[in-house]
Amino acid sequence: MTETRPLSVGQESLWLLHKLAPDSAAYNLAGGARMTPAPDVPTLARAVRALSARHDGLRSTFAEVDGHPRRVVRGPERNHLDVRDVPDADDERLWELVLEVTREPFALSGPAPATPLRAVLLRRREDAVFLMVTHHIVTDATSQWVLWRDLIAAYRGFAEGTEPDWPPLRAGYDDHVAREARLLDSPSGHRMAEHWRTVCAGATAAELPTDRPRPPFPSFSGASVARRLPDELAEGVRATAARIGVSPFAFLLGAFQGLLYRHTGQSDFTVGCPASTRRAAARDVVGYYVNPILLRSGFARHTTFADAAVAANHQVRQGMASAAYPYPLVAREAAAPLFRIAATMVTADRFGPELERAVAGEVMHVSGVKMAYQQIPHMEGQCDLTVEFTQDASALVVVFRYDTDLFEPSTMDRLLDHFTRLVEAGVADPLTKVTRAPLVSAVERQRLLAMGS
Repeated sequence: MTETRPLSVGQESLWLLHKLAPDSAAYNLAGGARMTPAPDVPTLARAVRALSARHDGLRSTFAEVDGHPRRVVRGPERNHLDVRDVPDADDERLWELVLEVTREPFALSGPAPATPLRAVLLRRREDAVFLMVTHHIVTDATSQWVLWRDLIAAYRGFAEGTEPDWPPLRAGYDDHVAREARLLDSPSGHRMAEHWRTVCAGATAAELPTDRPRPPFPSFSGASVARRLPDELAEGVRATAARIGVSPFAFLLGAFQGLLYRHTGQSDFTVGCPASTRRAAARDVVGYYVNPILLRSGFARHTTFADAAVAANHQVRQGMASAAYPYPLVAREAAAPLFRIAATMVTADRFGPELERAVAGEVMHVSGVKMAYQQIPHMEGQCDLTVEFTQDASALVVVFRYDTDLFEPSTMDRLLDHFTRLVEAGVADPLTKVTRAPLVSAVERQRLLAMGS
């Protein structure tokens, strides 16, 4: 008998979005690795099957039973390694093929539904690119690193004649679904719902001026611009945040909210912040544990960078206290867009030094194969703008992911310049008023004045 399981509220929301736009790849998540020489195919195929056996979400399909979406758990044989030989592809053509694989929608519904995992090896004569693409309905950002850690351990183990050196799973995704259901029927859940009603009352989503009118139907097309902050500035962020008594994320978030205040003219607005509902026992589980929280900020002409950082820290702490309450229920009750802009902090050091170094661009050595992790752009137009702060032991990188239906690349480059200027001003003197900090450098100011004259 086929086993079916309930979905979390977040999964139900993603299922509805899929039903509305089944041909969209907006919620595909992807990662890749350049492998030199090409890996042993039977060993890699065995590793993919083992990964599917370990994480049942990867081998699940979805169906509606009595009007409710359910997860249907299948056998690990439903997932296989798809080997595509492209012996004569140059790097440019290879990259085109990578994007084709990652942007192909998942057929989650229909008479022959697919599982939400696609494992593809694009093999040339001397090397190959291995891709793992998943649908967001069964994974999140943390899950992507779990997948790669487990895949590497499986390949290494099988290549060396042993079993994968995996940590034991102490929980499953169904535990999260059951805990969420209990929360919604509890006094604690009711208190969280009331907290979000208070946050949402009279709230307006931050909305930047756009280069083009908002289309009636979003295409979910996007791009990104990234900048590594100078090491001295990154260290200044950490030191200033510690002096104020907040986290580096709160300091950067306060500066980003100040940027929105300066550019939108809105003094009271909301932004989203993806939060994780993953508990310690689920550290090694692949699943959809992300739940946005709303951060509502207020600015005035006298607000300083220190004020903004302390306020942002308070917003995050309050939001995290109610982060377990499903955001789709908050949005459904509000019946209006609660955020169009989001901010998040990503750390790359949670899954061991090997993966941390790989993310930084170093080559991994796995059983005779050199593996270089490939950053694959995902569909970045889900929000008007998402700012991502990536922090590891040596660097602080700021990424602006934006909707190309709305913004030109030059606009985002300029916005990132302005953000960097605000961070510099806040580090130089946290008591500087946000409204007094220059958005452009002295050289740029002279250039603009010359153009005006």
